[in-house]
Amino acid sequence: MESAIYMPQIAADQFLGIFIVATMVLIFGVGYAASITLSKMGFIAKKWQLFGYAFWILQVYTLYDLGMRIHSSPFTTKVLAVAMLAYLFAPHLYFYLIDEAEKRYETSEDGQ
Repeated sequence: MESAIYMPQIAADQFLGIFIVATMVLIFGVGYAASITLSKMGFIAKKWQLFGYAFWILQVYTLYDLGMRIHSSPFTTKVLAVAMLAYLFAPHLYFYLIDEAEKRYETSEDGQ
């Protein structure tokens, strides 16, 4: 018994819309990462983090829209949702670990 893979056909007139939405996912993702990173590093004010979260919300919406346009399976949709939650917390975890490492090594250098 051979297994078959179902791949929905995407019409040629839908390609431009899919391309634009996929590009917007990338742009909003970069906007989120840049605004969170720059505000955590102190280059811009902390209030810019709100814009970062707005970029993340727009990225989630455009990723959902992209999934609907390319007819994603329910499993793929769930994986994308988990990935977006991880993307929300990853920069915060990174900077938390950096701060904790600096505190740890700062106290060990003072003891020498």
